[in-house]
Amino acid sequence: MSDTREQIPRISMLWLLCGLLLLIVPHVARLPVWVTVLLLACMGWRLLIFAGWVGFPARWLKITIVMVALPLTVVQYRSLGIGLDTAVCLLILGVVFKLLEMRDRRDIQIVIALSYVLAMLGFIYTQTILATLHAIVCFILITATMLSLYRDNARNTLRDNGRLAVTLVLQSIPLTIALFILVPRISPLWSMPLPVSSSTNMGVSDEMTPGDITNLGRSGELAFRVSFNGEAPAHEDLNWRGLVLDFFDGRTWRRAGSTLQTYQMLQRFPTTFRGVPLGEPVAYDVILEPTQQSWVYALQLADIRTDGMVQDRNYLLITDKPITQRYRYEARSYLQHQSDLELSTPLRARALQLPEGNLNPRTAALAAQMRAAAASEMDYATAVLRLFREEPFYYTLTPPALGDESIDEFMFTTREGFCGHYAGSFVYMMREAGIPARVVVGYQGGEYNPYEDYTLVYQYNAHAWAEVWFEGEGWVRFDPTAAVAPERITLWVESIFADQPGFMEDAGFSMMRFRDTQWLNTLRLRLEAVDYAWNRWVVSYDEQMQMQLLGSWFGENARQGLLVVLGSVIVLFFMLAGWLLLRLGQAGQHDHATRIYLDLLRELAVCGLPRQRGEAPGDYCRRVTLLRPEYAQALQQVTAQFEAIAYKRNSRSAPPGDSTAAQLKALENTSWQLRRRLLSPWRRLLVSLGLAS
Repeated sequence: MSDTREQIPRISMLWLLCGLLLLIVPHVARLPVWVTVLLLACMGWRLLIFAGWVGFPARWLKITIVMVALPLTVVQYRSLGIGLDTAVCLLILGVVFKLLEMRDRRDIQIVIALSYVLAMLGFIYTQTILATLHAIVCFILITATMLSLYRDNARNTLRDNGRLAVTLVLQSIPLTIALFILVPRISPLWSMPLPVSSSTNMGVSDEMTPGDITNLGRSGELAFRVSFNGEAPAHEDLNWRGLVLDFFDGRTWRRAGSTLQTYQMLQRFPTTFRGVPLGEPVAYDVILEPTQQSWVYALQLADIRTDGMVQDRNYLLITDKPITQRYRYEARSYLQHQSDLELSTPLRARALQLPEGNLNPRTAALAAQMRAAAASEMDYATAVLRLFREEPFYYTLTPPALGDESIDEFMFTTREGFCGHYAGSFVYMMREAGIPARVVVGYQGGEYNPYEDYTLVYQYNAHAWAEVWFEGEGWVRFDPTAAVAPERITLWVESIFADQPGFMEDAGFSMMRFRDTQWLNTLRLRLEAVDYAWNRWVVSYDEQMQMQLLGSWFGENARQGLLVVLGSVIVLFFMLAGWLLLRLGQAGQHDHATRIYLDLLRELAVCGLPRQRGEAPGDYCRRVTLLRPEYAQALQQVTAQFEAIAYKRNSRSAPPGDSTAAQLKALENTSWQLRRRLLSPWRRLLVSLGLAS
């Protein structure tokens, strides 16, 4: 026969099942369907065991489930190694499988410990406010499970366990915040690239085929947020430079080289800042959404201010590893500048490259004709822009498909396209005339959020423009889109494309769809502002920010101050913990009924009704009844119930501990009803301020 003291209380199982169900919910979207079904089946089986309708599964069945689930999981994720998703899936399966063999407290303690680990694993995927609140609720449920294992039957109720679990978790938050701020920040040892679904929109890529950037116009996903140190530039100056595409195969523009190889080379042979600033810089910091790419975006001629980042020959900012989570960096840019006043032979050759064969003869002939009629290279570029402006070209999110002679078909047949069509055709015509030119892709514009004073850039802000090199001037920016649709540059994209078919059609259910409703749009921006503040001050809190914060407190002695404050917090914590242990130890000398009664007396003392030294419960009740008649009935009932339990306990005719759980429960309920009146937050505030007695 098993020891009843080691049996799992039924209420503990109820808490545990609720906690595990809530823990698994965020992972369902990443789990295979069969895994989700298996998890629910195992939890349902345990629930039937809990109800006494079925027994524990046979040993051979448990082994079969494990032997089938393990290889299926590995095959499902198509990985012979243990990737992140595979490891999380196996851990979830292991925890739920453990439910089917839990028989005593030792087993459930293992599941509780693993449940805490599962709650923390969610932060690998996301660190949003909702994820944090979800983790706190999970911690409460798991803590309530642990408490229910060791409480006596009189207090082992859903309400008591939940209330104590909430108290413990809330009490831990101040210490958590202190340690978060003060403990030296280091890069997490478990950091690893996160796998991304193929359906996830990663934004601008390192190649551009007519229609690629058009597809981004269908997405309302956030690309990045920007906060300026000072006044923000005008909307038309918000050109977020990304990649330079200088190789053309007749249909697709590509970037030459690999970002990883470029980063490694620049680490060994760093380049110097080659631009010529012509004005004051604009300083800003960016929080970039995960892209799974190794480059970031900045305004023209950026000077990087973040470690782990280099700048290549084309002014592309490259990171040391793919961006798998939100990434914060600082930069400053010179909007007025000159760059590459001297063009090297390799760069000139790349900026003049054309595909072999005469793939677009009509455009080549037009370029030759217009170049012959122009007095200079600048006049020729201006003439091509005038061609786009004066001829019937149209800017649209739904351009027709193009064939092999894509430039000719666009220039002479369809004449409908997005920014990629115009930028690619413009650069092609420059190269046909022997003028170095290249395509630049990134984002243009953004939405200003007044509640946190920052700018949001969405995927539909993706843009492509051209850069042309002139002798004595360097690279000069041209935007053919501005010639066809100038409002695309000066106005917000959403105000231009709102009525076009296809705009944000991939956004699904998004608050962006309600931007035309004033109060919903205000709510959207306020929620976005809260999320931005969370990401800026919590998620992005790193060693550099920590040193800046401590530097504002301690000046140059930031590191020494950190050690002093951290040591003081630890000492204070242990002193407080020791005091609480002593107090709880003294309180533990009383039986449950006495603790309930003393808790009520403390609340009455706060309200100005302290019990006098040596005053018996009956005498105290009569005195309070005269002073506060409104408490008379409830206090008389509590006193009678307490005296009945206490006198029965002290009676020689009755053995100690003979008080029934029903009597204790009645005393607790009556006491709680009275304490609810005393514990009114508004009344307590008035009493503490001396405005009420």
